Amino acid sequence: ITLHEDLITLPLKWKQPRVIFVNSMSDLFHKDVPFSFIEKIFRTMSESPRHIYQILTKRSDRLRELSQDLPWPNNVWMGVS
Repeated sequence: ITLHEDLITLPLKWKQPRVIFVNSMSDLFHKDVPFSFIEKIFRTMSESPRHIYQILTKRSDRLRELSQDLPWPNNVWMGVS
């Protein structure tokens, strides 16, 4: 797993609204992704309501486990496959 800490706040710099697929080649809710990293991503999504964020996971159990401890802004579209 490679965590791109340097990219977490990048959407805060974009002025034009975008649809952002948060993890097109990965799974944010993989067991090896630390909760602190996921929290940072959710903080960025909360701080940039002009963007729509799409998250797709295959790990519904971990999503369910962590979801109560994350802020869920209206601009997050969550999907499970």
